Amino acid sequence: MNTFSIDERGNILRYLDLYSGEKASEPLFYIHGLGCASSSDYPPVVTSDSYSKRRSFLVDLMGSGFSDKPQDGQYVSATQATVLSNFVLNQGFSNVNLFGHSAGAFIALKLAQQLPIQVGTLVLCEPGLTDYGVAMLSEITSQTEQQFVNGGFSQFLMQLKAQGGNDAWLGPFSVASPYAIYQWARSAIDDNSSNWLDDLARLNAIKGVILSDTATSDEIAKFEQAGCTVELVANAEHMVAYDNPDGLALAISNILNLSR
Repeated sequence: MNTFSIDERGNILRYLDLYSGEKASEPLFYIHGLGCASSSDYPPVVTSDSYSKRRSFLVDLMGSGFSDKPQDGQYVSATQATVLSNFVLNQGFSNVNLFGHSAGAFIALKLAQQLPIQVGTLVLCEPGLTDYGVAMLSEITSQTEQQFVNGGFSQFLMQLKAQGGNDAWLGPFSVASPYAIYQWARSAIDDNSSNWLDDLARLNAIKGVILSDTATSDEIAKFEQAGCTVELVANAEHMVAYDNPDGLALAISNILNLSR
């Protein structure tokens, strides 16, 4: 994997840099959801025959995946966006595209707002928190951070395993920092209750939203009203990259092609 040192202490952000020779001036940066990791979620997507090959950065956020997990790190969405902004600017691009899934959509939107370079296209996949997601994260944050770190994280993992249907997600979740899970959960709840759709509507970029084809007409309409093109993916629920990577690859490609 590639590395980027985020601070003077040498804490490392790790990422995969794929298709460096393809549309290298129009890269797409992937920002995964809470408890996920781009290094595990998106290889099946970017290697799909349906993917519009371009330079693709699969970033594991700090506290997640292969990136470092300092116990005293700051993992709220605004801090993650600032780390990513420094990383993106370090690459020397003048125009970038961003992808964010679930709670990672909040980070992608914050990043798009603060980058001093042009964001050509913002792609959000199942953005925001579902009712299930709010309940799950509220359960996490009903404890103190130290309670969650000392035992709540392990109990939560056992609970997810007992529920079934979480096998793919449990991989990256189980190696995430409990500090990162807790802090991001808290900030994601706050982000979800903010006026983030208004911020999305004001963003000067091509905007696309990818949803499961089970989305209601009201869900679709709220994103269209924010100026987004909506792509629907069949045979998928919230974790689209796991359920239908080829369908997600095609939806991403369709949105990126809107810039042509």
